[in-house]
Amino acid sequence: MKLDKTEIARRQLGTALAMFLEDSDPVSVNTLACAGCEIAEYLTRKAGEEPFSTHALLTFPDLNIDKIRQLQNQYWNAFKHAQTRGGIEREDSELLERFGDEVNDHTLFVGWHDYMLAVGALPIEAQIFQAWYFALYPEKSNPEVDTRIYRQLFPMLPSKFRADQKRALRQVISSFREDAEVMTHPKTDPRPLMLRA
Repeated sequence: MKLDKTEIARRQLGTALAMFLEDSDPVSVNTLACAGCEIAEYLTRKAGEEPFSTHALLTFPDLNIDKIRQLQNQYWNAFKHAQTRGGIEREDSELLERFGDEVNDHTLFVGWHDYMLAVGALPIEAQIFQAWYFALYPEKSNPEVDTRIYRQLFPMLPSKFRADQKRALRQVISSFREDAEVMTHPKTDPRPLMLRA
């Protein structure tokens, strides 16, 4: 197994998305996705592109990079640390009560967004996930962007129950996996989400 930062980010984000699609443990999904996000952001900057955090700073000028990091990693920090830097036990119960699978929608979106800018290709699951994200959160799209394709792929998505939203995501992914033109496109990484050794 040949590992570099690009491969590590791909493995972390790929495994996180695979678990997300299977409705597996959302804590583990978040932990892997946040780790992948951090590396993907670095890779994006290294490629000379602007990561999602730059967009967030421009969109919300009252935020600074430290506040963005705190918001982005608040659950991840609670999941991976038992104590504060001063050695005091962390009190995360109120924060953890707010955590749910929906938090991972945003974390996965940011990670794959940056990874695409850095690498130029995504697994089909990540491509469809991005369309699903914009169909689910239309307010997150630039008003100048035509979002009809997202709504066509995922009609009435925000009004559906969570289980139905994710079922729709899996169904659309499955249909696109059968499309040879999409699967052989240079912007499609044809490897499975979870990579072996």
